[in-house]
Amino acid sequence: MTERVLALALLAAAGIYVANALPLPLGTAARPGPGFFPLAVGVFGVSVALAWVIIAFRRVPAVTGPDIPAGGHGRVLATTASLAGFCLVLPWTGYPIVAFLFVGALLRRLGADWTGAAVIGLASAAVSYYLFGVLLGVPLPRGIWLD
Repeated sequence: MTERVLALALLAAAGIYVANALPLPLGTAARPGPGFFPLAVGVFGVSVALAWVIIAFRRVPAVTGPDIPAGGHGRVLATTASLAGFCLVLPWTGYPIVAFLFVGALLRRLGADWTGAAVIGLASAAVSYYLFGVLLGVPLPRGIWLD
């Protein structure tokens, strides 16, 4: 029952988000306006929420509480601490370095080997910096060493 209520609440919240994003100008694919990204995020949110609603209503409700795997609480705490550290260190260190460290440390904590975590961290930092910093022109923090 709780899963169904949460799924419907998420669907409603995503629908409200889309409704608030619609009045913003969309622009074109070559020159997106201020409403382009919020609408894309909202449509994605509605899609995910709708899938969750369908799954929740097709599934037989569980009688017992959820089983949390061993180390599950530690993973949640590690993710939360990593995200908080990312936000705190970002202005001083700069986006590329912090994004690399964040993804690498998170993947390492979730069980990836050092090489895989480093390669994926480097690739995700480079691709996200190129996408947002270069292509979309988002002013990402450079850090005190590069300013």
